Amino acid sequence: MKTLIDRVARVPGFCFLLGTLSLLHAQVPESNQDPLAGLPVVTLDECVKAALESGPDAALAKLNLDAASAILTQSRAKQGLTLGESAGYSHSGTSSSNAVSQSSASAAAAAGNGAVLGENLKGAFLLSGPDSNLGLSTVQSFPRNATDRVTSFGLTGSQTVWDGLPGGVAGANLQLAEAAYRVAAINEEAALKTAVFQMEQAYYTALGDQKTLAVRLATQAMAQANLLQEQSLFQAGRATELDILQMKVTLRQAQLDWNKAVAQLTSDRKSLSVALGWSLDKAYQLSEGSFPTPLASDTASGVKLAMEHRPELRTLAENWRSAQTSLLVQKAGSSPVVTVTGSLGVGQDWSTSTGTENFAVGADIALPPVYDGGLNSAQVRGANGQIEVIELQQAQTRQTIAVAVEKDVFAVQDAKDRLDLAQTSLEAAQGQYDLQKSKLVLGLALTTDVLTAFTNLVSARLGLEQAKSVLVLAILQLNNDLGL
Repeated sequence: MKTLIDRVARVPGFCFLLGTLSLLHAQVPESNQDPLAGLPVVTLDECVKAALESGPDAALAKLNLDAASAILTQSRAKQGLTLGESAGYSHSGTSSSNAVSQSSASAAAAAGNGAVLGENLKGAFLLSGPDSNLGLSTVQSFPRNATDRVTSFGLTGSQTVWDGLPGGVAGANLQLAEAAYRVAAINEEAALKTAVFQMEQAYYTALGDQKTLAVRLATQAMAQANLLQEQSLFQAGRATELDILQMKVTLRQAQLDWNKAVAQLTSDRKSLSVALGWSLDKAYQLSEGSFPTPLASDTASGVKLAMEHRPELRTLAENWRSAQTSLLVQKAGSSPVVTVTGSLGVGQDWSTSTGTENFAVGADIALPPVYDGGLNSAQVRGANGQIEVIELQQAQTRQTIAVAVEKDVFAVQDAKDRLDLAQTSLEAAQGQYDLQKSKLVLGLALTTDVLTAFTNLVSARLGLEQAKSVLVLAILQLNNDLGL
């Protein structure tokens, strides 16, 4: 007997038959409840505000701009004027064999704003910039002879009048620093737009999950109703146990699909929470709102908008201007530097009640090195090469943007057409399902016909929601590639 049972157990499909019989006599599982019921509703506008205020990408973009602002402030300070002060003390003396009268020493020192024999207190102020400086100094002497005192003042200044660039190399360096800040501001603006774009993608993805979940929940209810109807037909002798089994399999499949949809929604909602800077445990549902609007209806207008607004092109334009300025700075390295100088000194010798004045004016010309090992020419070649690189990047970026916009415009139109097709397919699937249900009641259709129509209807409903999601994401991608 045992041998006979073992042989039967090895018959293909026997184990499957036992499983199906156990499923047939199992109780009908109940439909799941909507997990979104009672959760607070969050709108797209609320999510945009949260992404810009507390999102990690927006916070990082603002920190980068703050850092660039600090660098610009440092550059302006380095290229601007600074006021410094100093104070000092000195003691001057000489051997007795070569000593001169203190009055003579004082008179000599007064004209040059120098120290005299004895104690000297010094003070000075210096106002300086990258191309100029102005200094004011004073010396008060207290020689050993208390009546021999000298007070002197000195004023010195210099100004670079030519360094190879109109406006000066210092002005050009400040222009480069300001251009770097403008690039940082463009990058910050682009980063904020990217943060909103990625948040919107996550938002509409999770919203699509919600709609899929609603379809799965409705599918369970329909499968439950079909099973109850099939059980009624079985009791009336118009259906078989196999028909009931098929309906139970369909219901179980619907419940498994619902479980998967819940897990997908939970995962995608957490991704959205990350973009918003929210806790991963926060539970909420999303407001459907309206579809985003494509900001270009054709390729030509789209490419034009992109060329005007894409941050990459704006950044490259700033880099090109900076490269031109850098080239001028490198060329200035081979130019002479002309500086005019002047000084004025006033001294008062109190022992003789006489004053001394002097002044000097002059000019210095610093010539470029006779030989620098080819350093300056290499720097000029490097600056020219950087300009050529940027111009190639500009051309390549324009082509890449044009291709992307053309692709996006087609994708939006294709998604619209497929959405219309999905709507028509749903109407056809719904009609076919209703027809097969009616025929089943009249005994003109088989259970398998109803199940086939039911499967097609579920696919059509899911296909419609998927088509809506594809259209929304295509519009978002288009608007992002336009730089808007």
